Amino acid sequence: MDELLPIKWITRRASSESYRWVILGLITSIHVMNAYSGQTVQPLTPFLQTELHLKHFQIGMLTSIFFLGAFSLSIPMEWLVDRVGIYWTMTVGQLVVGIFTISISFADSFSIVSGFLLLAGMGHAALNPATGKAVMSWFSVRGRATAMGIKQTGIPIGGGLAAATLPILAVSLSWRKAFIISGAISLLSSLFCLLFYRDPKAEKNHKKLQTFPIFSFWKILKDRNLMILSCLMTIFMGLQISLQTYLVLFFKEKLLFSVIIAGYILSLAHLGGVIGRLTWGPMSDFFFGGRRKIVLAIIGSFSSIICLFFSFLSNQFPIWSIVVLVFLFGFCAIGWNGIYLTLVAELAGGDRAGITTGISLSIAWFGIFFGPPFFGYIVDQTQSYSYAWFIFSLMVGLATLFIGLIREPVRD
Repeated sequence: MDELLPIKWITRRASSESYRWVILGLITSIHVMNAYSGQTVQPLTPFLQTELHLKHFQIGMLTSIFFLGAFSLSIPMEWLVDRVGIYWTMTVGQLVVGIFTISISFADSFSIVSGFLLLAGMGHAALNPATGKAVMSWFSVRGRATAMGIKQTGIPIGGGLAAATLPILAVSLSWRKAFIISGAISLLSSLFCLLFYRDPKAEKNHKKLQTFPIFSFWKILKDRNLMILSCLMTIFMGLQISLQTYLVLFFKEKLLFSVIIAGYILSLAHLGGVIGRLTWGPMSDFFFGGRRKIVLAIIGSFSSIICLFFSFLSNQFPIWSIVVLVFLFGFCAIGWNGIYLTLVAELAGGDRAGITTGISLSIAWFGIFFGPPFFGYIVDQTQSYSYAWFIFSLMVGLATLFIGLIREPVRD
C-alpha cells in the first residue's frame, strides 16, 4: 500500500522530530472532522424534535445511543490499536462514522435514527485510543499533556463549527441534507488518515500484541487509581454531554433565543472548550510541574459553580453576562478531557496505553449513557431546566472532592 501512495513516500523523508508536529496537526484535524459528524444531532435537536415528535428524554437518548455504539466496541478497538496499529484502525473508524451519519438523512423515525447513530458510534470507538496512542508514540513526557490538549481541541472546534453552521444549513436546505454534508466531512477525514499518517520508527519496530490481553485487562481493572479516576470522570462526562445536548434547546425554550442564535451560543461554549484544552495542558505541564489531578480538581470546582449559576439563568440577565458564563462553562466542562487522557496514559504506561485508555473511557462513557437522558428526564418531570442544572452542579462538586484519592505517578 505504501508504494501506491506518493504522499506517504514523501513523508518518510521528514525527520521524526519535525514530523511529529505534522502528526499532531493531522490527528487534531481528524478530531475536528469527526466531532463535526459525531455532534451533528446536538445543534439540530429542534428540527429533529419537531419532525419526529421527540421528548426531552428521547433527545438525550440520541446522544447516549451514539456513544453506546462507541462503548460496545471500545475495548476491542483499543486492542486493535495495540494489535494492528493506529493507521488502519483510525482510517476505517472514520469511514464507518461517515457512512452511517449520511444514512441518518434517510431516516423517518426515532428508532431508525437511533440505529444509524449506534452504528456510527461503533466507528467513533477507534478515534480516541488511536489518537491518544499516537501522542504517546510521538511525544515525550515533557510536553505530552500539551500535545494531548492540542489534539483534543479538535473535538470542541468541530462541535463549534457544527453548532455554527448546521442550523443554517438545516434552515436553508433541510436537516437531512445537513446530515449528508456532515457525514461527507468524516469520509474526508478517513482519506486524510490514509494519506498522511505514519508511525515513528520506534513504534514500527515495537512488537504488537498477538492475542487479546485478558490478563492485562484484569490487571487494569484492579488498578485502584485508574478505577477511581475513571469512575469520577463519568460525572464530568455526564455534565459535558448534557451541556452540549441541551444548550440549544435551553436557550430556545427558556431564554427565547432563535435556533440559529442558540446554535451560535453552543458554538461559543465549544470555543471555550478549545481555549480550555489549550490552557489546562500547559498549566499542568509547566505551572504545576506535570501534576494532573490538581488541575482536574480546579476544573471540577469551577464547573460545579458555573452549573449552579445556570440554574438561575433567565432572559433578564444582561447579554454580556450570559456570553461570559457560556464561555467559562465550555472552558471548564468541555476543556477537561486532555488532562484526563494524559493522566490515564501515564498511569498505564506506554506499552498498554491503547487498551487502558479504552477501558477507562468505557467506564467514563457511562456518564454519557445516564447524563443526557437523566437531564432530559428531570426537565420532562419538572418542566424546568433549573432543577437539572442544580442537580448536576451537586454531582460534579461531589466528584471533585474525591479526586484527591488518586495517586499520581512519581515524577522524575
